[in-house]
Amino acid sequence: MARERKISLNELFAQTKQLLLEHGYEGFTFGLLAERLGVARSAIYKYFENKEELITTYMVNEMEEVFIKLEHIHVYPTFDEQFRFLLDFILYHNDLHEMILIGKRIPENHPKVQENKQRLAQFHKRMYEELEHLIKRGKREGKIKPHLPNQVILGYIFQSVSVPHFPGISLAEWVESIREIIMYGVMNRN
Repeated sequence: MARERKISLNELFAQTKQLLLEHGYEGFTFGLLAERLGVARSAIYKYFENKEELITTYMVNEMEEVFIKLEHIHVYPTFDEQFRFLLDFILYHNDLHEMILIGKRIPENHPKVQENKQRLAQFHKRMYEELEHLIKRGKREGKIKPHLPNQVILGYIFQSVSVPHFPGISLAEWVESIREIIMYGVMNRN
């Protein structure tokens, strides 16, 4: 009898992410994941009871890693450097926005899924609070127009990842273009 190949959580999460981006929540199955990993579905069931538990656990893990990376914003001393870091972070991690949308569609059919979704909601709230703090700093320093509501500014920044990345435009050019529009608008100032 052949020994079943062991899989790590990192491997499981990496392929979960890929399949979610390729097929979305509705198209994601343990069968597809098992095939991608080269294991039997039973190997996945050793870790998770259902796809909702797996996906939300993956998302919690991903958000924990995001916050570790986001903490690097404090390495930069000036508002301009922090704001640039933030925009690069959001734009180069544009799949986060898609994952948040997927997470909202997952039914809370299991106590572990409910717990994970509560943690995801806390991450989302914490991220907005951290970024709102940066927006307030920008207003205090005269870098951001004080009359614009913080929520509108944050919503605009987060929605910028929804701008399509068209063929023929490199990722770096796309990021720089979005960053320029957010920071300076599209109009030439005479």
